[in-house]
Amino acid sequence: MADYRLERLNDKNEEKWEDFNKNSIEGSFFHSLRWTQIAEKSSDINRQYFLLYKNEEVFGIFPFIEDNIHFFRGLRIARDPKILPAILKDYSDPLAMHYVLRYLQKVTIDGKKISFIRFSTLHEKTLNSITTHPLLPSHTEGGMVLRLSEFPPEKIWNSFSAKKGERKFIRRFDKDGFVLTEANSPDDLERFYKYYEENIKHIGGRLQPFSRFSDLWNSMSDEVRITLLSKGSVFAGGMLQLMDSPRKTLHTMYLSLNRDLPTNYHPPYYLWWEAINWAWENHYEKVSLGGEHLDENNPRYRMMYDFGARFEPTYSAMIPLTKIFTVSAKWKWGK
Repeated sequence: MADYRLERLNDKNEEKWEDFNKNSIEGSFFHSLRWTQIAEKSSDINRQYFLLYKNEEVFGIFPFIEDNIHFFRGLRIARDPKILPAILKDYSDPLAMHYVLRYLQKVTIDGKKISFIRFSTLHEKTLNSITTHPLLPSHTEGGMVLRLSEFPPEKIWNSFSAKKGERKFIRRFDKDGFVLTEANSPDDLERFYKYYEENIKHIGGRLQPFSRFSDLWNSMSDEVRITLLSKGSVFAGGMLQLMDSPRKTLHTMYLSLNRDLPTNYHPPYYLWWEAINWAWENHYEKVSLGGEHLDENNPRYRMMYDFGARFEPTYSAMIPLTKIFTVSAKWKWGK
């Protein structure tokens, strides 16, 4: 019989967390504690990270944070800047999740036991292995990922249609004298943030504080790439990218857009196209264009698809842990 053990992340086992994430195929830059520390500084989340051991070897990592649904308290997988699914060494292990859920039922927040867990994984069979608790499925979410071996820049360019006008939108900036540069000074960072803030307010998104960008700039300068598209004093847009060199993945993250540009300019097309070509020229294998719902009618989804990105799902479910939450949740979701 295997011997399982769940342990909270602490100063003594941080290195084990990092090693497991580094050596896992499904590990990511955003599971790293370096990223977590930056994210925590610029948000009000309360981290509840756990390591799962099997026979005294790390078998999985679970990046949970505290969550609230009305007056119920629980845990959910972290999702900054996208869903960070649990990672297991073997997703076919039928007992691992049973042990984890049994242990987490004892977790308390402010002295009270938790009522639910929002769990996410890259493998549907992990959810299917949970038979001791009812599962309330969530909306299908995931990430739009461009695999350059399947869609190199030339193939993407040739797939652009005259009707949608992607080539025209990209060429217009070069034709009109706009130049793309990389940020190399605090002034560049402040300029980027000014129009990032303008864009987020325009779309009603979640604004990250300037400290997140300055922390990334100061502590991860070798992994951060910020592009600026401008013509003299006219700023068109910019993009912050994270370079995960060990995994050969470029993450396009934050867009900075001048919303006062004439409507015949579409900076995201140019910025994404430049990022894809940069990744190709620097021998990256993947470009992550961001998290997204599976909605083919969403303009953002369609734009990413046209750039060669394909939806890679994350499987999520709500796991009720108390009778009162189960009744409440089933009533809310009509189950």
